[in-house]
Amino acid sequence: MVGRESVEEAVRRLPSRERAVLHPRFFEDWSQSRVVRRTGGSRTHVPPLPTRTCARVRHETPAAR
Repeated sequence: MVGRESVEEAVRRLPSRERAVLHPRFFEDWSQSRVVRRTGGSRTHVPPLPTRTCARVRHETPAAR
C-alpha cells in the first residue's frame, strides 16, 4: 500500500505545469477540454500529461514500485 504522504511528496516535486494539469483533472473532476482551455495548452499536448505524470509519481513513490 502506498502512503498518502509519499504520493503528496512526489506530486510536490512535479514541475508546475504537470501539477496544473494533474490537480484539476483528478481532484476537481475537470474534463480534458476544460483543462486545455484553462492551462492554455494545446489539444495534442495536454491529454498525455496526466498519463505521464501518474507514471512519474508511481516511479518516484517507493511503495508503488
